[in-house]
Amino acid sequence: ITRMADVSLMLDGEDGFGNALSVMRTVRELEAAGVAAIEIEDNIAPERLNGDDPGLISTAEQVGKLEAAVAARVDPATVIVARTAALSYESLEAALKRIRVYAQTGAEAIRLVGLQTREQLEAIHHVTPLPLTVLSPPVDIRDDHAFLAATGVKILMLGNPVFAMAVKSIYDGLKHLKDGGAMEELLDQQASAELLQWVNRTEEILRLQQQYLRS
Repeated sequence: ITRMADVSLMLDGEDGFGNALSVMRTVRELEAAGVAAIEIEDNIAPERLNGDDPGLISTAEQVGKLEAAVAARVDPATVIVARTAALSYESLEAALKRIRVYAQTGAEAIRLVGLQTREQLEAIHHVTPLPLTVLSPPVDIRDDHAFLAATGVKILMLGNPVFAMAVKSIYDGLKHLKDGGAMEELLDQQASAELLQWVNRTEEILRLQQQYLRS
C-alpha cells in the first residue's frame, strides 16, 4: 500500500498485539513499512470470535502502552493515535478521565469508538486539545460536518462499506456464471477499459517499456 499510494496511511494497530513491549515492536515494524499513523486501542483482545467481551484494560496499562508507542517511533512525524472504546463501557465521566490521561502520554490524536451523542463529543473536545477521529458515529452527527469540525474532529471513519461492496460484486458475478448466466450480461457492471488501464498504470508501463526495453 505505501509503495502504491502517495497519501499517508493510518493503520489500526489493535492492542499492539501484547503488552507494552509488544507495542514497541508493533510500532517499529509498522513505521518501517511506511505507516504514518498507528492506532493503539484499550480493548482487551478477545480469546475467540463471538466469545465473551472482556472489556477494557486498566487506564494504567494503556498509559504504559501509549508511552511505549511514543518512545518506540524513530520518526517524530509518525503519529500515535490513542484509540478508546471507553464510551461503550463506562460512564461519560470515567471515559473523560481516560481520555484526559491518554492525551498526556505523547499521543497526538484520539480515536473515539462508541460515540452516541453530541454532548459526549463536546465534553471530550473540552478536556483535550488533541485532534479527534471518530468511527461510525450516529447519522445526525456524521452528516453535520460543521459540528464535527467545531468539536475537533479531523478524521471521520465510515467503517468498510466499499470492502463489503467489493465482496458482494465478486460473489454476485461468480454466482451468475455458476448458475449459467451469460458473461455478456455482466458487461455493464464491469470497470471500463479506461478505468482498468488507469488502475493497472498501463501508461506508466508503456512509457517504461519505451525507455528501457531494447533489442
